[in-house]
Amino acid sequence: MYEWSQSCLTMACDLNPVAIILVTSGTRGNRLLFRYPYCQEQETKPKPKKKTNCGQNPYALKIAENLQDVKKEKSSITSFVKDGVLTNFSNNTLANILIVKSDLCGKKFSVEIDDVRFVGFPISLQHLSRDSGLQGSQSSSSRQHFILSVNVVFVLRVRMPESVVSCYQELAQQLAVAIAHEEKRCQYLNREAKIMVLAFEEASVSGDNDMVSPLRQIIDRSRLGGELKSVFDSLAQSGQVLFYLNQWVEINFCLPHKIHAMHTPGRVIQLESIYRYLSSVRPYHGILLTKTEKEVLNFLPLDASPCLIRLIKLTTPIKNLKTLALETDLSITQIYQLVCHMIYWGFAMLIYPLCQSNLYVLSASANTAAHSDLSKEFSLHFPGLHLHEEMSRFSFPSPMHDACDIMAYPSPGLLDRLNQVVVWMLQHRLLNQLHTYVNLTTARKKEPSSLTSHSMSSTLSSNSSVQVVEESYLSVLMEDPRASTLDRTASMSDIASVNSEESCGHSAANYASQLSKSPSQEANSDCSVVAEETKAQWRVQDTLLNELKPQIKAAILRCPASRNPDDLHLFAKLCPYFNGKHHLEEMMFYENLRRTLLNALLDKFKEVLIFCSHEDPATSLL
Repeated sequence: MYEWSQSCLTMACDLNPVAIILVTSGTRGNRLLFRYPYCQEQETKPKPKKKTNCGQNPYALKIAENLQDVKKEKSSITSFVKDGVLTNFSNNTLANILIVKSDLCGKKFSVEIDDVRFVGFPISLQHLSRDSGLQGSQSSSSRQHFILSVNVVFVLRVRMPESVVSCYQELAQQLAVAIAHEEKRCQYLNREAKIMVLAFEEASVSGDNDMVSPLRQIIDRSRLGGELKSVFDSLAQSGQVLFYLNQWVEINFCLPHKIHAMHTPGRVIQLESIYRYLSSVRPYHGILLTKTEKEVLNFLPLDASPCLIRLIKLTTPIKNLKTLALETDLSITQIYQLVCHMIYWGFAMLIYPLCQSNLYVLSASANTAAHSDLSKEFSLHFPGLHLHEEMSRFSFPSPMHDACDIMAYPSPGLLDRLNQVVVWMLQHRLLNQLHTYVNLTTARKKEPSSLTSHSMSSTLSSNSSVQVVEESYLSVLMEDPRASTLDRTASMSDIASVNSEESCGHSAANYASQLSKSPSQEANSDCSVVAEETKAQWRVQDTLLNELKPQIKAAILRCPASRNPDDLHLFAKLCPYFNGKHHLEEMMFYENLRRTLLNALLDKFKEVLIFCSHEDPATSLL
C-alpha cells in the first residue's frame, strides 16, 4: 500500500478543514459574508514602530547581531492557525484574496499562504445579475445591488495530500453550483446576503469591534449560514455530508480518507488503496455492515435507490455476493456497483462469508488496553462478557468451531451469541481472517505423515516465507515459456469495479457472464473440444500437465494419488491455482468443490505442494 512521507505524516493525519468561508463580489465590492469557526479573540492591533533618529545614515551597514536577527525572522514561517482556528486574517483581506476575475470562474481555485491553503470553486452570476437588472429597470428606476460571483472556500493545512484537496474542491463545487441554482430559482443568495450584511452593519453601528457577535447572529438568523456551519461540523465529526441546500438541492459528499481512517486510528489511508480495494471485489466475497441496518437506512436520502434498500435489508454476514444477486433479483454487475458505493461511504466492509471453518487471529492493531472505550462499548452490547476474554480466544490462529468451546458455551443460545461477538469484532477491525494458499514445488518435502487437512488450514507463515516460495516457484516455471500461462492474470472474471468494466468496452451481459469464469477455464480456453465428453476431460488433463515444467510433471506423477484418474484429473484442473495467489475458498467457489473433498485431494498430493496462511490482500487493503 502506498504511504506518505514521514515528514508530512503528522499533518496528514488531521484531515479536517480549518475553516469554511463564503465570499462574494458585486457592484459594491468584495465582501466576506460568512466564516466559521470564528476567532474567539479580537483582531490584534499592529505594533507601533520604533522611533529612529532622523539623522541616521540610511546606507549604513547593520551590526552582525542585527543581521542574524533579520535572517531568523525571514526564515521563520508565519502560522495562521492557532488552536485549530484561522487567525491573523481580516475579513477585508480574505475577501480580496478569495475573489477572482470572471475569466477564472468555473475552475478549481487554490491559493497557498505559509501554512494554510485556500481551495474553492468560484461561480459567476453575471448572467443572473443582467436578467434581474432588466426586470428591475422595468419595475423601478432605483439603483440595485447585484452579486457578480460567489465562492465557497475551505481552508486547509498546506501539507494536505492532493487527493484530499481534490475532494474538498469537489465539495466546494457542489455548494457553489447549488447556491447559484437557488439564486436563479428564488434569489436565495441575495436574500441571505442581506441578512449577513445587516448583521455586520449592526455591529459596526453599535461600535462593537469584536467580529464574533455578528457571526453568531448570522448562524442564528441566516439559513445559509447555518447550513455552512453544519457542513463544517459534519466534516469534522464523520467526514460525511448529506443535506438539502435551501431544502431543495441535494448535497452529498464523503471524505473516504477520514471515513476509513476512523476505523483504524493512526493508520494512513490513501485514495489509491481505496480504489484497489474496490477493484478486488469477487462473487465469493460477502459484505458486513459497519452500522446497524436501521442506522444505514436512516442515513439514506428519501429518493434512494430501491435496489440499494433491498440489498441492505437482505445482507447478512453468511451470504456471498452471488447469493445476494439471486435473492435481490439483481445482476452481479449491479451488486458490484451498490457494494462499491456502500464500501466507499464506509457503510460496509468486504469479508469472506462467516462459517465455522473460517480461520481468525487477533489483529496486530487491536486495542488491548484494560479500560479502553472499545471495551466499555463491548460490555454495553454484550452484558456479562468481557472483550479481553473473547480476544484471547483468537490470540493464535483458530477456526471458529475451535473457538466455540462447548465448556464455555454449553447452550445453543450462547453459541449464537459468540457468532454475534465475532461479527462485532470484525466490524471494529479486531480480527483478521487467514486463508490457506498453495504452491507447487519439485522438491520432495520431509514432513510428518500425519499432516491432515486441519493442519494445512491452520499453518501460518510470515510474509518473507511467502515471498521465498513464490520466487522459487516462478524461477522453475520461467524456464519453460509455456508454463507462464498458468499464472492467473487480471481477466474479465476478476474485475469487479465499474471503471474497469467501462474501460474494457464489453456489454453488461457479456461482462456479467464472465464474472464466474475460473482460472482453470481460462487455462482451458485454448484446448480443442472433442465430441465425446470423457475424451475431452482427459485431453484437458494432458494439456494442463504438459504446460508444466517436466520436473514438476514428473514429481506429480510420482505421487501415489496420480494412479487414480479422477484424482489426477481434478488435480490437473486445479493446477492454475497453485501459484500462491489463490486461497482455498476461491478454489471452492470457482470449481464448485466442498472443503472436505479439496482438503482430501491436497493431502494426497502434499509431497509436491507447499501451504502457507496469511490474509487475503483483497480484504486487507483497508
